Amino acid sequence: MPAIAFRGIRKSYGDTPVIHEFSTDIPDREFLVLLGPSGCGKSTMLRMIAGLIDITGGDLLFDGQRVNDLEPRQRNIAFVFQSYALYPHKTVRANIAFPLLMSRFRWWQHIPVVGMVARWRAMRDPAIATTIERIAATMELTPYLDRRPRTLSGGQRQRVALARALVREPSIYLLDEPLSNLDAKLRAQMRTEITALHRRVGASFIYVTHDQVEAMTMGTRIILLNDGVVQQNGTPQEIYDRPANTFVARFIGSPAMNLLPVTVDGGQAAIDGGPPLPAAGVPDGPVLLGVRPEKVRIAATGPGLPARVAVVERLGAETVIGFRLGLDAGTDELGTAAVRDLHHAKVPGNADLAVDDECRVQLDLSGACWFDTTSGERVA
Repeated sequence: MPAIAFRGIRKSYGDTPVIHEFSTDIPDREFLVLLGPSGCGKSTMLRMIAGLIDITGGDLLFDGQRVNDLEPRQRNIAFVFQSYALYPHKTVRANIAFPLLMSRFRWWQHIPVVGMVARWRAMRDPAIATTIERIAATMELTPYLDRRPRTLSGGQRQRVALARALVREPSIYLLDEPLSNLDAKLRAQMRTEITALHRRVGASFIYVTHDQVEAMTMGTRIILLNDGVVQQNGTPQEIYDRPANTFVARFIGSPAMNLLPVTVDGGQAAIDGGPPLPAAGVPDGPVLLGVRPEKVRIAATGPGLPARVAVVERLGAETVIGFRLGLDAGTDELGTAAVRDLHHAKVPGNADLAVDDECRVQLDLSGACWFDTTSGERVA
């Protein structure tokens, strides 16, 4: 299984850059997630790895071997598409077997009758038949082998697409938003199945998604992109705990990290309406204080920053409360305020607060982050 190295990789269409220069090393058997909003370049990067589009500059290495000029079939990869791309006229068995049949394809199989006989004989080859049965059992598809894709559910079709990729036993699996067409329950189920599949096969997975939940729960490493620029490269926990900039802080987490403007002077951060906060090691001047919603405590009375409740989302085991600091915002203003202008607290159980209630907010600064107000980059 190859380790993957990016050496100054970039992609442009004419004078328009799509992927800005990027270098990193991805160890063997990682579950790498390419994460970012729509149009950020993550699918373009995946297609460069697959060899489906050319690399404008830099080198892509598999185990130290430059693969820029290799055809996709020479890279020993498998690609799972967002749309499943199953053949509707073929059975599940034939769909899974298709890569194995193509590996044996010869020019004379274009002759109609001869080709049909060749495929019929290949399907009955004990080696191919055994492989199909084994992969089908792994993906729990054995009862459906003789059915057509139109008779399957969305989750079953996705498993067929994965089985078709597995049957070749490639060194790298590339998955381009494979769960985006499924409902929430099936997505949760397939996340678990794909993660277990990664552990079983012991190969490198590269997975494209815009869903941070998929990235955080499945990936062993995340590359977060925005506008073709890599914002951060690290483990899910590193990216969550230590976001490199305000874009990462806002993108990772549900709700996102709260960013509060404060002024630091001599190791103390001043915030309107509240007592000074410790800010040891943070440069003097205006900065943004980043605090995760689970580090915010909110109550109807008591000490803390004065605020007014704008949104209450009761989720059973926890409650998400959107609030605005200060007490001068009326109900109408809160009702029309954009969600991105709100701060959030995530508290256990059912909070005894309602929209437009006055409240007090306390900040737990353990694990807090500080960001430059101009560049958005994290500071000490």
